Amino acid sequence: MAPDRRVLILCTGNSCRSALAEALWRHHWGDAWEVRSAGTAPTGTVHPLVPEVLAERDIDPSGLVSEPLDVFRSESFDLIITVCDQARKSCPSPQNGTRILHWPFPDPAAFAEGVPKSEALSVFRTARDAIEDRILNYRIALERAAALGAWLRQVHDQLPTPPTPERSGAFFDLVASITRLVEADAPLWDELPAQIAARYGDFGWAWNGFYRLRGVEPHRQLVLASAAGPPVCATIDESEGGIGVSGMCFDAIYAEHPLVAGDVKRWAGYVTCDGESGLGTVAGIAVPILVRGRPVAVWDLDSTEPLDSTDLTLFGALFGQLPHIVPPPKEWL
Repeated sequence: MAPDRRVLILCTGNSCRSALAEALWRHHWGDAWEVRSAGTAPTGTVHPLVPEVLAERDIDPSGLVSEPLDVFRSESFDLIITVCDQARKSCPSPQNGTRILHWPFPDPAAFAEGVPKSEALSVFRTARDAIEDRILNYRIALERAAALGAWLRQVHDQLPTPPTPERSGAFFDLVASITRLVEADAPLWDELPAQIAARYGDFGWAWNGFYRLRGVEPHRQLVLASAAGPPVCATIDESEGGIGVSGMCFDAIYAEHPLVAGDVKRWAGYVTCDGESGLGTVAGIAVPILVRGRPVAVWDLDSTEPLDSTDLTLFGALFGQLPHIVPPPKEWL
Protein backbone atom coordinates (compact mmCIF):
# COMPACT_ATOMS: atom_id res chain seq x y z
CA MET A 1 0.00 0.00 0.00
CA ALA A 2 1.37 3.41 -0.99
CA PRO A 3 1.99 5.91 1.85
CA ASP A 4 -0.75 8.45 2.44
CA ARG A 5 1.63 11.40 2.82
CA ARG A 6 5.23 12.49 2.22
CA VAL A 7 7.54 14.34 4.60
CA LEU A 8 10.97 15.87 3.95
CA ILE A 9 13.25 16.61 6.92
CA LEU A 10 15.99 19.18 6.40
CA CYS A 11 19.14 20.20 8.24
CA THR A 12 22.51 21.56 7.16
CA GLY A 13 24.72 18.49 6.82
CA ASN A 14 22.05 15.75 6.69
CA SER A 15 24.42 13.64 8.76
CA CYS A 16 22.95 13.77 12.29
CA ARG A 17 19.69 15.50 13.17
CA SER A 18 17.72 14.97 9.97
CA ALA A 19 19.07 11.42 9.64
CA LEU A 20 17.96 10.61 13.18
CA ALA A 21 14.57 12.19 12.49
CA GLU A 22 14.14 10.22 9.26
CA ALA A 23 14.75 6.88 10.97
CA LEU A 24 12.61 7.78 13.99
CA TRP A 25 9.74 9.06 11.84
CA ARG A 26 9.78 5.87 9.77
CA HIS A 27 9.90 3.75 12.93
CA HIS A 28 6.92 5.42 14.60
CA TRP A 29 4.72 6.12 11.56
CA GLY A 30 5.38 2.92 9.62
CA ASP A 31 3.99 2.93 6.10
CA ALA A 32 1.61 5.86 6.70
CA TRP A 33 4.27 8.34 5.52
CA GLU A 34 7.07 8.28 3.00
CA VAL A 35 9.92 10.05 4.79
CA ARG A 36 13.09 11.46 3.27
CA SER A 37 15.83 13.75 4.57
CA ALA A 38 18.28 16.14 2.95
CA GLY A 39 20.88 18.79 3.71
CA THR A 40 21.41 22.34 2.52
CA ALA A 41 25.17 21.61 2.62
CA PRO A 42 25.35 17.82 2.99
CA THR A 43 28.47 16.18 4.34
CA GLY A 44 27.93 13.20 2.06
CA THR A 45 28.03 10.69 4.92
CA VAL A 46 25.85 9.88 7.89
CA HIS A 47 27.69 10.29 11.19
CA PRO A 48 28.77 6.84 12.46
CA LEU A 49 27.16 7.39 15.87
CA VAL A 50 23.71 7.82 14.29
CA PRO A 51 23.18 4.13 13.43
CA GLU A 52 24.79 3.17 16.73
CA VAL A 53 22.36 5.09 18.94
CA LEU A 54 19.43 4.01 16.76
CA ALA A 55 20.41 0.35 17.07
CA GLU A 56 20.41 0.74 20.87
CA ARG A 57 16.66 1.25 20.60
CA ASP A 58 16.09 -1.42 17.93
CA ILE A 59 15.37 1.28 15.34
CA ASP A 60 16.37 0.32 11.82
CA PRO A 61 19.09 2.70 10.51
CA SER A 62 19.26 1.15 7.04
CA GLY A 63 18.81 3.35 4.01
CA LEU A 64 20.07 6.53 5.63
CA VAL A 65 22.19 8.62 3.26
CA SER A 66 23.38 12.24 3.21
CA GLU A 67 21.81 13.93 0.19
CA PRO A 68 21.55 17.52 -1.08
CA LEU A 69 18.28 19.41 -0.98
CA ASP A 70 18.47 19.94 -4.76
CA VAL A 71 17.61 16.27 -5.26
CA PHE A 72 14.10 16.98 -4.00
CA ARG A 73 13.39 20.51 -5.23
CA SER A 74 11.15 19.30 -8.04
CA GLU A 75 9.24 16.87 -5.81
CA SER A 76 6.13 17.62 -3.80
CA PHE A 77 5.73 16.92 -0.09
CA ASP A 78 2.82 17.25 2.29
CA LEU A 79 5.13 18.37 5.08
CA ILE A 80 8.63 19.82 5.34
CA ILE A 81 10.35 19.95 8.72
CA THR A 82 13.52 21.96 9.29
CA VAL A 83 15.57 20.84 12.29
CA CYS A 84 18.18 23.62 12.25
CA ASP A 85 18.06 27.38 11.74
CA GLN A 86 20.34 27.35 8.70
CA ALA A 87 18.12 24.85 6.90
CA ARG A 88 15.12 27.03 7.71
CA LYS A 89 16.69 29.91 5.78
CA SER A 90 17.20 27.67 2.74
CA CYS A 91 13.86 25.90 2.93
CA PRO A 92 12.10 25.89 -0.45
CA SER A 93 8.98 27.99 -0.89
CA PRO A 94 5.97 25.87 -0.01
CA GLN A 95 3.95 24.45 -2.84
CA ASN A 96 0.19 24.42 -2.67
CA GLY A 97 -0.84 22.42 0.39
CA THR A 98 2.68 21.93 1.77
CA ARG A 99 3.06 22.67 5.47
CA ILE A 100 6.40 23.75 6.91
CA LEU A 101 7.36 23.21 10.55
CA HIS A 102 10.52 24.38 12.29
CA TRP A 103 11.84 22.10 15.03
CA PRO A 104 15.36 23.35 15.86
CA PHE A 105 17.74 21.01 17.67
CA PRO A 106 21.42 21.52 18.61
CA ASP A 107 23.85 19.70 16.33
CA PRO A 108 25.15 16.68 18.29
CA ALA A 109 28.24 16.44 16.09
CA ALA A 110 29.38 19.88 17.22
CA PHE A 111 29.24 18.84 20.88
CA ALA A 112 30.68 15.37 20.32
CA GLU A 113 33.80 16.44 18.45
CA GLY A 114 37.07 15.82 20.30
CA VAL A 115 35.54 14.13 23.34
CA PRO A 116 35.72 10.48 24.45
CA LYS A 117 33.30 8.18 22.65
CA SER A 118 31.29 7.57 25.83
CA GLU A 119 30.59 11.30 26.08
CA ALA A 120 29.85 11.58 22.37
CA LEU A 121 27.35 8.74 22.61
CA SER A 122 25.64 10.51 25.48
CA VAL A 123 25.26 13.63 23.33
CA PHE A 124 23.80 11.65 20.43
CA ARG A 125 21.41 9.82 22.74
CA THR A 126 20.15 13.14 24.04
CA ALA A 127 19.58 14.33 20.46
CA ARG A 128 17.86 11.06 19.54
CA ASP A 129 15.50 11.23 22.52
CA ALA A 130 14.66 14.93 22.01
CA ILE A 131 13.82 14.38 18.35
CA GLU A 132 11.80 11.28 19.17
CA ASP A 133 9.78 13.16 21.81
CA ARG A 134 8.92 15.88 19.29
CA ILE A 135 7.82 13.34 16.69
CA LEU A 136 5.72 11.39 19.18
CA ASN A 137 4.06 14.53 20.53
CA TYR A 138 3.24 15.61 17.00
CA ARG A 139 1.78 12.22 16.17
CA ILE A 140 -0.31 12.19 19.34
CA ALA A 141 -1.63 15.68 18.57
CA LEU A 142 -2.62 14.68 15.03
CA GLU A 143 -4.32 11.50 16.19
CA ARG A 144 -6.21 13.35 18.89
CA ALA A 145 -7.25 16.08 16.46
CA ALA A 146 -8.60 13.43 14.08
CA ALA A 147 -10.44 11.75 16.96
CA LEU A 148 -11.86 15.11 18.03
CA GLY A 149 -13.20 15.73 14.54
CA ALA A 150 -14.84 12.30 14.39
CA TRP A 151 -16.34 12.73 17.85
CA LEU A 152 -17.70 16.21 17.09
CA ARG A 153 -19.32 14.86 13.93
CA GLN A 154 -21.05 12.23 16.07
CA VAL A 155 -22.24 14.92 18.50
CA HIS A 156 -23.51 16.96 15.55
CA ASP A 157 -25.24 14.03 13.87
CA GLN A 158 -27.01 12.98 17.08
CA LEU A 159 -28.57 16.39 17.77
CA PRO A 160 -32.37 16.01 18.06
CA THR A 161 -32.78 19.18 16.00
CA PRO A 162 -29.95 19.62 13.49
CA PRO A 163 -28.51 23.06 12.78
CA THR A 164 -29.10 24.74 9.46
CA PRO A 165 -26.88 23.59 6.59
CA GLU A 166 -25.06 26.93 6.74
CA ARG A 167 -24.29 26.50 10.45
CA SER A 168 -23.26 22.88 9.96
CA GLY A 169 -20.88 23.95 7.20
CA ALA A 170 -19.40 26.69 9.38
CA PHE A 171 -18.87 24.30 12.28
CA PHE A 172 -17.13 21.59 10.31
CA ASP A 173 -15.05 24.17 8.48
CA LEU A 174 -13.95 25.40 11.91
CA VAL A 175 -13.10 21.85 13.03
CA ALA A 176 -11.03 21.40 9.87
CA SER A 177 -9.19 24.66 10.56
CA ILE A 178 -8.40 23.46 14.09
CA THR A 179 -6.85 20.32 12.63
CA ARG A 180 -4.75 22.44 10.27
CA LEU A 181 -3.58 24.62 13.16
CA VAL A 182 -2.60 21.53 15.13
CA GLU A 183 -0.71 20.12 12.14
CA ALA A 184 1.07 23.44 11.65
CA ASP A 185 2.07 23.54 15.32
CA ALA A 186 0.44 26.99 15.43
CA PRO A 187 -0.56 28.88 18.61
CA LEU A 188 -4.07 27.46 18.54
CA TRP A 189 -5.56 29.33 21.48
CA ASP A 190 -4.30 32.67 20.17
CA GLU A 191 -5.64 32.13 16.67
CA LEU A 192 -8.92 30.38 17.43
CA PRO A 193 -11.11 33.48 18.05
CA ALA A 194 -10.25 34.80 14.59
CA GLN A 195 -11.01 31.40 13.08
CA ILE A 196 -14.42 31.41 14.77
CA ALA A 197 -15.16 34.98 13.70
CA ALA A 198 -14.30 34.19 10.08
CA ARG A 199 -16.87 31.39 9.99
CA TYR A 200 -19.62 32.70 12.27
CA GLY A 201 -19.48 36.44 11.64
CA ASP A 202 -22.41 36.23 9.21
CA PHE A 203 -24.55 34.82 12.02
CA GLY A 204 -24.04 37.91 14.16
CA TRP A 205 -21.12 36.59 16.19
CA ALA A 206 -19.61 40.04 16.52
CA TRP A 207 -17.10 39.25 19.28
CA ASN A 208 -15.61 36.15 20.82
CA GLY A 209 -12.52 35.55 22.91
CA PHE A 210 -10.84 33.96 25.88
CA TYR A 211 -10.52 35.40 29.36
CA ARG A 212 -7.97 33.71 31.63
CA LEU A 213 -8.77 33.35 35.32
CA ARG A 214 -6.47 35.09 37.78
CA GLY A 215 -6.35 35.68 41.53
CA VAL A 216 -7.92 34.06 44.59
CA GLU A 217 -11.64 33.62 45.23
CA PRO A 218 -13.71 35.69 45.95
CA HIS A 219 -11.67 38.52 44.41
CA ARG A 220 -10.54 36.98 41.13
CA GLN A 221 -10.36 38.56 37.70
CA LEU A 222 -10.99 37.36 34.20
CA VAL A 223 -8.24 38.93 32.08
CA LEU A 224 -8.60 39.17 28.32
CA ALA A 225 -6.15 36.82 26.60
CA SER A 226 -7.11 36.59 22.90
CA ALA A 227 -10.14 37.79 21.00
CA ALA A 228 -11.65 38.76 17.65
CA GLY A 229 -13.91 41.77 17.36
CA PRO A 230 -14.04 45.36 18.59
CA PRO A 231 -12.37 46.33 21.90
CA VAL A 232 -14.30 45.14 24.95
CA CYS A 233 -13.74 44.79 28.70
CA ALA A 234 -10.08 44.01 29.34
CA THR A 235 -10.91 42.60 32.77
CA ILE A 236 -14.01 41.34 34.57
CA ASP A 237 -13.90 41.48 38.36
CA GLU A 238 -15.43 38.89 40.64
CA SER A 239 -17.86 40.20 43.25
CA GLU A 240 -18.69 38.54 46.53
CA GLY A 241 -21.98 36.73 46.48
CA GLY A 242 -21.38 33.89 44.03
CA ILE A 243 -23.54 32.98 41.08
CA GLY A 244 -25.79 35.64 39.59
CA VAL A 245 -23.63 38.54 40.78
CA SER A 246 -20.39 38.66 38.79
CA GLY A 247 -21.72 38.12 35.30
CA MET A 248 -22.25 35.25 32.92
CA CYS A 249 -18.56 34.39 32.47
CA PHE A 250 -18.02 33.97 36.21
CA ASP A 251 -21.30 32.05 36.44
CA ALA A 252 -19.87 29.58 33.91
CA ILE A 253 -16.73 29.35 36.05
CA TYR A 254 -18.85 28.60 39.14
CA ALA A 255 -21.00 26.07 37.32
CA GLU A 256 -18.03 24.52 35.48
CA HIS A 257 -20.49 24.08 32.65
CA PRO A 258 -21.34 25.94 29.41
CA LEU A 259 -24.07 28.57 29.72
CA VAL A 260 -26.21 30.34 27.14
CA ALA A 261 -28.24 33.55 27.34
CA GLY A 262 -30.85 33.93 24.65
CA ASP A 263 -31.51 37.44 25.98
CA VAL A 264 -28.54 38.91 27.84
CA LYS A 265 -30.68 41.69 29.34
CA ARG A 266 -32.49 39.07 31.41
CA TRP A 267 -29.30 37.45 32.77
CA ALA A 268 -28.88 38.41 36.42
CA GLY A 269 -25.69 40.40 36.91
CA TYR A 270 -24.78 40.33 33.21
CA VAL A 271 -21.60 42.34 32.55
CA THR A 272 -22.00 44.31 29.34
CA CYS A 273 -19.11 45.79 27.38
CA ASP A 274 -21.32 47.25 24.67
CA GLY A 275 -20.53 50.78 25.78
CA GLU A 276 -16.84 50.28 25.02
CA SER A 277 -17.25 48.20 21.91
CA GLY A 278 -20.28 49.68 20.22
CA LEU A 279 -21.85 46.23 20.08
CA GLY A 280 -25.54 45.68 20.51
CA THR A 281 -25.29 42.29 22.16
CA VAL A 282 -28.49 40.24 22.03
CA ALA A 283 -27.32 36.79 23.06
CA GLY A 284 -24.21 35.13 24.44
CA ILE A 285 -22.45 31.93 25.37
CA ALA A 286 -19.85 31.34 28.08
CA VAL A 287 -17.88 28.09 28.19
CA PRO A 288 -15.38 27.40 30.99
CA ILE A 289 -12.03 25.98 29.88
CA LEU A 290 -11.17 23.18 32.29
CA VAL A 291 -7.71 21.69 32.78
CA ARG A 292 -7.61 18.61 35.01
CA GLY A 293 -11.07 19.52 36.23
CA ARG A 294 -10.12 23.06 37.23
CA PRO A 295 -11.36 26.17 35.38
CA VAL A 296 -8.45 28.23 34.02
CA ALA A 297 -10.26 30.42 31.49
CA VAL A 298 -13.59 31.02 29.80
CA TRP A 299 -14.59 31.41 26.16
CA ASP A 300 -17.07 34.24 25.77
CA LEU A 301 -19.35 35.03 22.83
CA ASP A 302 -21.29 38.24 22.17
CA SER A 303 -23.84 37.88 19.37
CA THR A 304 -25.88 40.67 17.85
CA GLU A 305 -28.36 38.13 16.46
CA PRO A 306 -30.29 35.25 18.06
CA LEU A 307 -28.40 32.02 18.57
CA ASP A 308 -29.26 28.62 17.15
CA SER A 309 -30.42 26.04 19.66
CA THR A 310 -27.47 23.81 18.72
CA ASP A 311 -24.69 26.38 19.23
CA LEU A 312 -24.27 25.72 22.96
CA THR A 313 -24.10 21.94 22.51
CA LEU A 314 -21.54 22.07 19.71
CA PHE A 315 -19.25 24.67 21.24
CA GLY A 316 -19.59 23.18 24.70
CA ALA A 317 -18.46 19.86 23.20
CA LEU A 318 -15.61 21.53 21.29
CA PHE A 319 -14.19 23.42 24.26
CA GLY A 320 -14.82 20.52 26.59
CA GLN A 321 -12.37 18.37 24.63
CA LEU A 322 -9.96 20.84 23.06
CA PRO A 323 -7.71 21.25 26.15
CA HIS A 324 -7.03 17.50 25.93
CA ILE A 325 -5.79 17.93 22.35
CA VAL A 326 -3.76 21.11 22.73
CA PRO A 327 -3.19 22.33 26.30
CA PRO A 328 -3.87 26.05 26.83
CA PRO A 329 -0.87 28.38 27.09
CA LYS A 330 1.23 28.00 30.24
CA GLU A 331 0.37 31.52 31.36
CA TRP A 332 -3.28 30.44 31.62
CA LEU A 333 -2.48 27.65 34.06
